Amino acid sequence: MSRIYVLQSPRMAVAAARMKADVNFLGAVDDQTANWLSDNHVFLRDSWAQGGVTVKRLQRLYHRLFPGDLLIVDGSLPDELMMKAALYARELGARVVIGLKGAGISSESNDAKDVGDLADILVHAPNAMWNGDPRAIVSLEAPDNLEAWVGAMSLCLMNGLGLEQSWSFCKRAAASEELPWYDEVAYG
Repeated sequence: MSRIYVLQSPRMAVAAARMKADVNFLGAVDDQTANWLSDNHVFLRDSWAQGGVTVKRLQRLYHRLFPGDLLIVDGSLPDELMMKAALYARELGARVVIGLKGAGISSESNDAKDVGDLADILVHAPNAMWNGDPRAIVSLEAPDNLEAWVGAMSLCLMNGLGLEQSWSFCKRAAASEELPWYDEVAYG
Protein backbone atom coordinates (compact mmCIF):
# COMPACT_ATOMS: atom_id res chain seq x y z
CA MET A 1 0.00 0.00 0.00
CA SER A 2 1.28 3.44 -0.91
CA ARG A 3 1.69 6.13 1.70
CA ILE A 4 1.52 9.91 1.80
CA TYR A 5 4.36 11.92 3.32
CA VAL A 6 4.14 15.68 3.76
CA LEU A 7 7.37 17.62 4.22
CA GLN A 8 7.20 20.82 6.25
CA SER A 9 3.61 21.85 5.50
CA PRO A 10 1.29 21.27 8.45
CA ARG A 11 -1.69 22.75 6.60
CA MET A 12 -1.24 20.45 3.58
CA ALA A 13 -0.89 17.49 5.94
CA VAL A 14 -4.11 18.37 7.77
CA ALA A 15 -5.91 19.04 4.48
CA ALA A 16 -5.06 15.53 3.27
CA ALA A 17 -5.91 13.93 6.62
CA ARG A 18 -9.30 15.65 6.66
CA MET A 19 -9.95 13.98 3.30
CA LYS A 20 -9.56 10.63 5.12
CA ALA A 21 -6.07 10.00 3.77
CA ASP A 22 -3.41 8.41 5.98
CA VAL A 23 -0.81 11.17 6.21
CA ASN A 24 2.70 11.08 7.65
CA PHE A 25 4.28 14.43 8.56
CA LEU A 26 7.99 15.22 8.55
CA GLY A 27 9.26 18.60 9.64
CA ALA A 28 9.86 21.22 12.29
CA VAL A 29 6.83 22.14 14.40
CA ASP A 30 6.17 23.64 17.80
CA ASP A 31 4.13 21.81 20.45
CA GLN A 32 0.89 23.60 19.57
CA THR A 33 1.19 22.68 15.88
CA ALA A 34 2.15 19.10 16.75
CA ASN A 35 -1.01 18.81 18.86
CA TRP A 36 -3.10 20.31 16.03
CA LEU A 37 -1.64 17.78 13.60
CA SER A 38 -2.40 14.90 15.96
CA ASP A 39 -5.93 16.20 16.63
CA ASN A 40 -6.50 16.12 12.86
CA HIS A 41 -5.31 12.50 12.53
CA VAL A 42 -1.88 13.25 11.02
CA PHE A 43 0.87 10.81 12.00
CA LEU A 44 3.99 12.62 13.22
CA ARG A 45 6.73 10.45 11.73
CA ASP A 46 9.75 12.69 12.09
CA SER A 47 9.14 16.00 13.76
CA TRP A 48 11.29 18.21 15.91
CA ALA A 49 10.78 21.44 17.79
CA GLN A 50 14.30 22.84 17.52
CA GLY A 51 15.78 24.00 14.22
CA GLY A 52 14.42 23.62 10.73
CA VAL A 53 14.62 21.06 7.98
CA THR A 54 18.23 20.22 7.13
CA VAL A 55 19.90 17.90 4.63
CA LYS A 56 20.84 15.60 7.50
CA ARG A 57 17.23 15.45 8.70
CA LEU A 58 16.08 14.73 5.16
CA GLN A 59 18.06 11.49 5.28
CA ARG A 60 15.27 10.13 7.50
CA LEU A 61 12.91 10.66 4.59
CA TYR A 62 15.17 8.58 2.35
CA HIS A 63 14.72 5.57 4.63
CA ARG A 64 10.93 5.89 4.71
CA LEU A 65 9.95 6.24 1.05
CA PHE A 66 9.00 3.30 -1.17
CA PRO A 67 7.90 3.02 -4.81
CA GLY A 68 4.41 4.39 -5.30
CA ASP A 69 4.49 6.63 -2.22
CA LEU A 70 3.50 10.27 -2.55
CA LEU A 71 5.74 13.05 -1.22
CA ILE A 72 4.06 16.43 -0.82
CA VAL A 73 6.55 19.27 -0.44
CA ASP A 74 5.96 22.83 0.69
CA GLY A 75 7.20 25.11 -2.08
CA SER A 76 8.52 27.62 0.45
CA LEU A 77 11.40 25.33 1.47
CA PRO A 78 14.84 26.51 0.33
CA ASP A 79 15.78 25.26 -3.15
CA GLU A 80 18.56 22.98 -1.86
CA LEU A 81 16.25 21.14 0.55
CA MET A 82 13.38 20.88 -1.90
CA MET A 83 15.68 19.47 -4.57
CA LYS A 84 17.25 16.97 -2.15
CA ALA A 85 13.82 15.73 -1.00
CA ALA A 86 12.58 15.42 -4.58
CA LEU A 87 15.75 13.58 -5.65
CA TYR A 88 15.33 11.11 -2.78
CA ALA A 89 11.71 10.51 -3.75
CA ARG A 90 12.49 10.07 -7.44
CA GLU A 91 15.37 7.70 -6.71
CA LEU A 92 13.08 5.54 -4.59
CA GLY A 93 10.17 5.54 -7.05
CA ALA A 94 7.88 7.91 -5.14
CA ARG A 95 5.86 10.67 -6.81
CA VAL A 96 6.53 14.30 -5.91
CA VAL A 97 3.88 17.00 -5.52
CA ILE A 98 5.02 20.56 -4.83
CA GLY A 99 2.54 23.13 -3.54
CA LEU A 100 3.75 26.60 -4.44
CA LYS A 101 2.46 29.96 -3.23
CA GLY A 102 3.85 33.47 -3.37
CA ALA A 103 6.83 34.59 -5.39
CA GLY A 104 7.96 31.05 -6.15
CA ILE A 105 11.23 29.32 -6.64
CA SER A 106 14.56 30.61 -7.86
CA SER A 107 17.77 28.70 -8.35
CA GLU A 108 20.61 29.85 -6.15
CA SER A 109 23.32 28.88 -8.64
CA ASN A 110 23.46 28.38 -12.38
CA ASP A 111 24.38 24.70 -12.17
CA ALA A 112 21.54 23.72 -9.77
CA LYS A 113 18.62 21.80 -11.24
CA ASP A 114 15.39 23.70 -11.35
CA VAL A 115 12.92 22.42 -8.80
CA GLY A 116 10.12 22.36 -11.36
CA ASP A 117 11.95 19.57 -13.19
CA LEU A 118 11.70 17.42 -10.08
CA ALA A 119 7.95 17.73 -9.53
CA ASP A 120 5.61 15.11 -10.90
CA ILE A 121 2.80 17.56 -10.16
CA LEU A 122 3.20 21.25 -9.42
CA VAL A 123 0.15 22.88 -7.84
CA HIS A 124 0.56 26.64 -7.79
CA ALA A 125 -1.25 29.79 -6.73
CA PRO A 126 -1.97 32.44 -9.39
CA ASN A 127 1.01 34.64 -8.45
CA ALA A 128 3.60 31.85 -8.16
CA MET A 129 6.71 31.67 -10.36
CA TRP A 130 9.07 28.76 -10.89
CA ASN A 131 11.87 27.47 -13.07
CA GLY A 132 11.76 24.14 -14.83
CA ASP A 133 9.26 21.86 -16.47
CA PRO A 134 7.12 19.77 -14.10
CA ARG A 135 5.44 16.69 -15.56
CA ALA A 136 1.99 18.11 -14.75
CA ILE A 137 0.88 21.58 -13.68
CA VAL A 138 -2.27 22.52 -11.80
CA SER A 139 -2.84 26.26 -12.04
CA LEU A 140 -5.21 27.47 -9.34
CA GLU A 141 -7.37 30.54 -9.65
CA ALA A 142 -8.05 33.14 -6.98
CA PRO A 143 -9.45 32.45 -4.38
CA ASP A 144 -8.78 28.68 -4.55
CA ASN A 145 -7.33 27.21 -1.35
CA LEU A 146 -4.00 25.62 -2.32
CA GLU A 147 -3.72 23.41 0.77
CA ALA A 148 -7.28 22.10 0.38
CA TRP A 149 -6.63 21.33 -3.31
CA VAL A 150 -3.44 19.42 -2.54
CA GLY A 151 -5.15 17.53 0.29
CA ALA A 152 -8.05 16.43 -1.89
CA MET A 153 -5.74 15.59 -4.78
CA SER A 154 -3.53 13.42 -2.59
CA LEU A 155 -6.51 11.29 -1.59
CA CYS A 156 -7.54 10.91 -5.23
CA LEU A 157 -4.02 10.02 -6.39
CA MET A 158 -3.62 7.43 -3.66
CA ASN A 159 -6.88 5.83 -4.79
CA GLY A 160 -5.69 5.54 -8.39
CA LEU A 161 -7.47 8.53 -9.90
CA GLY A 162 -5.69 10.83 -12.32
CA LEU A 163 -5.73 14.62 -12.34
CA GLU A 164 -8.65 14.85 -14.78
CA GLN A 165 -10.74 12.38 -12.81
CA SER A 166 -10.11 14.19 -9.53
CA TRP A 167 -10.52 17.75 -10.85
CA SER A 168 -14.12 18.42 -9.73
CA PHE A 169 -13.55 16.93 -6.26
CA CYS A 170 -10.41 19.04 -5.80
CA LYS A 171 -12.19 22.15 -7.08
CA ARG A 172 -14.98 21.69 -4.52
CA ALA A 173 -12.41 21.26 -1.74
CA ALA A 174 -10.44 24.33 -2.85
CA ALA A 175 -13.57 26.49 -2.77
CA SER A 176 -13.44 26.43 1.05
CA GLU A 177 -11.63 29.19 2.89
CA GLU A 178 -10.86 26.80 5.74
CA LEU A 179 -9.54 23.27 5.35
CA PRO A 180 -12.68 21.20 4.66
CA TRP A 181 -13.52 17.70 5.89
CA TYR A 182 -14.20 14.89 3.41
CA ASP A 183 -17.94 14.79 4.11
CA GLU A 184 -18.27 18.53 3.41
CA VAL A 185 -16.69 18.06 -0.03
CA ALA A 186 -18.14 14.69 -1.02
CA TYR A 187 -21.69 15.22 0.23
CA GLY A 188 -21.93 18.99 0.72
